[in-house]
Amino acid sequence: MRRETIVTIAICGLFLLVQGCVGVKSPPESLVPESFPDAYLQDPGAGAPLQERWWESFGSDPLNLMVETALGSNFTIREAFARLDQARAISKEKRSPLFPSLDLQAGVSQRRTRDNGHESTVDLFSLGPAASYEVDLWGGVRARARAGEMASRASRLDLETAAMTVAAEVATTWVELVSTLGELDLVRKQLQINTMLLELLELRFENALSTGLDLLQQQEVVARAKAQMPPLENRISTLSNRLFLLQGRAPVKEISLDKTGLAELPLLPDIGIPGDLLFKRPDVRAAWLRLVAGRWDRAGARADRLPSLNLTGSMIYQNPGLDSLFNSWVLSLATNLTGNLFDGGKRAAAVDRADAVVDERLAFYEKTVFTALVEVEDALSGEIHQREWLTSLNKQLETARLALKEATNRYQKGLSDFLPLLREQLNVQGLEREIIKQQAQLIIARISLHRSLGGTWTDSLGVEEKSGTRRDTLGVKQKSGRGA
Repeated sequence: MRRETIVTIAICGLFLLVQGCVGVKSPPESLVPESFPDAYLQDPGAGAPLQERWWESFGSDPLNLMVETALGSNFTIREAFARLDQARAISKEKRSPLFPSLDLQAGVSQRRTRDNGHESTVDLFSLGPAASYEVDLWGGVRARARAGEMASRASRLDLETAAMTVAAEVATTWVELVSTLGELDLVRKQLQINTMLLELLELRFENALSTGLDLLQQQEVVARAKAQMPPLENRISTLSNRLFLLQGRAPVKEISLDKTGLAELPLLPDIGIPGDLLFKRPDVRAAWLRLVAGRWDRAGARADRLPSLNLTGSMIYQNPGLDSLFNSWVLSLATNLTGNLFDGGKRAAAVDRADAVVDERLAFYEKTVFTALVEVEDALSGEIHQREWLTSLNKQLETARLALKEATNRYQKGLSDFLPLLREQLNVQGLEREIIKQQAQLIIARISLHRSLGGTWTDSLGVEEKSGTRRDTLGVKQKSGRGA
């Protein structure tokens, strides 16, 4: 065995031995931030099991259809699908250096020589494969491949986050639309009552039983009721258009909604413990995976500072004539060991940058975790106090209706003027409208709670490409942009 071969084998063996000592280590699989609580501040008590497809608990078939349509056609979700495809492609790209590169080389050259005044020309044709491979001595290539895999998985979780957000936006917009329709219907009924009262006042005025001031005040009430209708109709149109946009559709005049209004909410569900958020919130899991990807990238940057070992080989057929090209060949094998001596601090700066990226992503992960915790606390507090507020409003409305009845009796008997009746009438009508608004806010608080708790229902949101059509596992078709 030649001396050079022995030296090369010894160097390779030494590098492989060192790799076992300083190779890339896997980051930890989980991380719970410090001061993360074991229980929520708000105690909703033991409730019913948490329903994954929570929008179905509202008992509205049109809402269920809207959510299903949005999950398949919403533009934000389609963008998330495209970003997921990009991330998967980048992951494959980062894995490619784990395998040898094989190329086919072909060339033609012409050589001219002059000897003692005589010129000669020779055409040389060459053809053959060439392979190259960088031995992953320090695990840098594997680290970057793992970083790409983590980024791809995080992109998948971004898709799930988008799906949860879209479902919540559709449900919230639906609640606001149904509530506004109910408010408009109430204003129309109040307008009828106010108009009837105005007609009665006109009769009493003709019989000198009421004053001109009473008549003018009631006319003002009627005009105020009519003025409330255009803003409500405009809001209905705006909310309807938003619902169509969330479903990835163009607006149409008619929209299918429940005619019975908003349903009563069941009791608060069993929300579990704060630690569940680390696994049920896709945005939290995505932030964690990006932190892990940053740590793998940092390991790859550190590996770049160590020497690299490259293996190359080629087998070239070459001959002056094409007819005899394969009669002669040259086989070349080489091992190259490269170590950087000076690069102006480029590789060290890359490591520093990777360290800073890890610190940034760690802070973002912890912020995401605590934001999720705060969102659950806010949603719980919102629903609990919203229920108390609605209870107080209903009691206030009950008392106001009794006061209105008494004011009406006193006015009819001539024991008081019209002003107390007018005041109690406006008070009752204002409370009726306010209760409709606050009932909607109670349901929206429940939607926020479901959104903040996350869930596993998005695990079934998968993608398969067939014949230019993308179909998710919820059964909704959507056109693929490829080939368009």
